[in-house]
Amino acid sequence: MKVISYDSSRLTSLFPFEEVVPLAGANDREIVESIKAKYDFLTGPDLSKSEEIAKSGYKFENGQFSFNSENFRIANLGIYRDGIVINAQKTDGSEAFLDDLIAFVREEFSFRDFITEPRRYFQSEIVVEFEHSLNDFIRSFEKIVSVISQPLKRIYAIDIPLGLARIDFDVDKTRLATTAPAAIQRFIIERRIGVAFEKERFYSAAPMRTPDHVSVLEEIEKLA
Repeated sequence: MKVISYDSSRLTSLFPFEEVVPLAGANDREIVESIKAKYDFLTGPDLSKSEEIAKSGYKFENGQFSFNSENFRIANLGIYRDGIVINAQKTDGSEAFLDDLIAFVREEFSFRDFITEPRRYFQSEIVVEFEHSLNDFIRSFEKIVSVISQPLKRIYAIDIPLGLARIDFDVDKTRLATTAPAAIQRFIIERRIGVAFEKERFYSAAPMRTPDHVSVLEEIEKLA
């Protein structure tokens, strides 16, 4: 399997923000300007729109962070009453950025240690090419294709080439506790639109860290 692109990822860290804000208070303007400067964000929250911030959080866009000797791009950062959301290319860089941001605001602005241990949730989106056809997942694939193709051929008077287009795994939330996170999304493997089937190029989304996502797809391919 070959990774074609790391499309995007999301890291969500949930915790009550009121537990970490300094008891003496915080200077929003100073903190916002410091975060923008440290991580080179092109835009930050407009503090003059207090009602909008109270509703939608503090949002920063197009920043960067030094990670593994490279500039890791942060698409956006959102700071909310119940936690932090980071959108970037891969989750490993996002986690390193989050750890750095937490250390920074603790050192510079006396933010407190967590009382409620944060819970981290992930969403990873990548594009890959498999070496083996995913059609092999279905034991009776050729027979199923033949059954589908016969009426299609009668209607359209041509052979219709068919291939596996999508594999989709969802969570049976009826079997989980009511406290289970809604952040657990579907695991999807979906054929890339507009690419010849023989390339075996697929888009995949998974509720996990990017490196784990890649490893899981590699293991799945071995089963085909």
